[in-house]
Amino acid sequence: LTEEDQLLNGNGTSPNLLGFMNKSGVQTQAKGGDSTQDAIFKGFTLLRGYGNPSAVIMHPNDWQQIRLTTTTDGLYLWGASSEEGVDRIWGKPVVITPVQTEGTALVGDFAMYSHISRRKGVRIDISDSHSTYFAEGKLAVRIEERLSLEIYRPAAFCKVTGI
Repeated sequence: LTEEDQLLNGNGTSPNLLGFMNKSGVQTQAKGGDSTQDAIFKGFTLLRGYGNPSAVIMHPNDWQQIRLTTTTDGLYLWGASSEEGVDRIWGKPVVITPVQTEGTALVGDFAMYSHISRRKGVRIDISDSHSTYFAEGKLAVRIEERLSLEIYRPAAFCKVTGI
């Protein structure tokens, strides 16, 4: 979750990444009087010419609002409640994460215009040599990774706000 938070919300001040939500040039589509589904589609439309949307990132509560949408007869639009269902909207996968700001979705061409570079993967260090840890049977654990986020074309991404 920490990595996801940095990729989405990092402010760019060392040692933080500059995440999608704070990158200049990322487009914005306000929900206004539209349904959430319509606002997301309008976000897709803003991307056309800059890229083709490949995914949507949403907070679980925002996805719940869409997933529980029913007809006037009480039938679920996104499939029966007895079925697992597919987390997709307008044919694109929905990535559900609690680190995405509630009320805002991110749509974009993640496949073509962003990349995560990793250096050496995850490193885990465990030691009992801190203070009195050896005598007390305690261990100190440090986990770190080094990565960077490259956003090649910010206009290929769009924040959909007010959902």
